[in-house]
Amino acid sequence: MNEGKDELASEEAVEATRPVTQGEKAERQPNPESVDGDVAEESPKQEDPYEQLEKELEKWKRQSEEHYEMFLRARADLENYRRRARKELEDTARYGAANLAEALLPVLDNMERALAAGRDSSGEAFYQGVEMVYRQLLQVLSDAGLSPIEAVGKPFDPHLHNAVMQTESDKYEPGTVVEELQRGYRFKDRVLRPTMVKVSK
Repeated sequence: MNEGKDELASEEAVEATRPVTQGEKAERQPNPESVDGDVAEESPKQEDPYEQLEKELEKWKRQSEEHYEMFLRARADLENYRRRARKELEDTARYGAANLAEALLPVLDNMERALAAGRDSSGEAFYQGVEMVYRQLLQVLSDAGLSPIEAVGKPFDPHLHNAVMQTESDKYEPGTVVEELQRGYRFKDRVLRPTMVKVSK
């Protein structure tokens, strides 16, 4: 029995004095990754609360600027709409009777022709009656804003005159209206119909 113990002790002494190989050293050393992992799991890194607050403030600042730009664009669009609506209302009030005045122009033309024909006839009373109606109608339209466009003796203006003929003239300079073929009219500051004219060349 004592002999067996002596042999075991002898073997342990030999093992203790035997040099350790590289492989055995590697097995005995602890794994640094497992150690770090355990430490990381035990104590996770916490984000700085001040840095997190700054990020949150920056996000709300960007959103605030975007909303303010949207507000400015919406306000500009609304102002443009109000301006257009106001202009349309003003034009409607100013030129509301323009269509009526334009529709009555042929009536004026026919009355002018009747007056021209009556002046050469013996029906003086007829002529006076037609002239009275013509003047009354012209006065009503004038009160509404209708006015004739002067032409004879005026320099030709393509915005006011419609030249359909040219003729030689000793009385007028070239480019001057020498004869009115059909009277033109304007309603306030808008030309309803240019005057049909003959121009000197």
